[in-house]
Amino acid sequence: MDDVRYISNPSSGKTGYHLAKAAMAHGAHVIFITGKSPYLPFGAEIINVTSASDMMREVKNNFKRADIIAGAAAVGDFTPGRIKGKIKREGKEGITLELKPTEDIMAWAGKNKGKKTIVGYSAESGRDLSGAKRKIKSKNLDMIVYNDISKEGLGFDSDENEITIMDKKGRTVFSGRNSKEKLAGIIMDLIFKKAGK
Repeated sequence: MDDVRYISNPSSGKTGYHLAKAAMAHGAHVIFITGKSPYLPFGAEIINVTSASDMMREVKNNFKRADIIAGAAAVGDFTPGRIKGKIKREGKEGITLELKPTEDIMAWAGKNKGKKTIVGYSAESGRDLSGAKRKIKSKNLDMIVYNDISKEGLGFDSDENEITIMDKKGRTVFSGRNSKEKLAGIIMDLIFKKAGK
């Protein structure tokens, strides 16, 4: 928003961390592009970013090096125009922020994928899978992981998740609740099977 305030979400980075560890267990070299998180997988090539535009830049910079793209980061869909300095309270009853859409990283990856395997995430409230199925087509994904963030004790900053994994045709290939670590192993097993690695 300004030089001291920002808009974010409560994502912890645990899912990405466990996915990276599971990919390395398959023998992959992992390029781990991450926002601020204490969960950094030892042995991965770590690239730190602070904004959606930073992450987009690093994905583009490293895209040719990857065979599989797994987009588990909770990247903001909108960003405010940056205001220099600090927004002052004095004399203001309120402020209006103008938000502009960020570039869709996974849509860009799907458009440019070639022979790569592209796996997206869809964090939603409720059990309606139609939005995730639309993302498969609109973003040209090979697989999508749907997770319901509205349930208490699941999703952001928790150690457990309840997910549904769908393939390119929108068919459910896995559905269940478990620790993020175990679910990451299941996801990566499916990804590597799909990629033929």
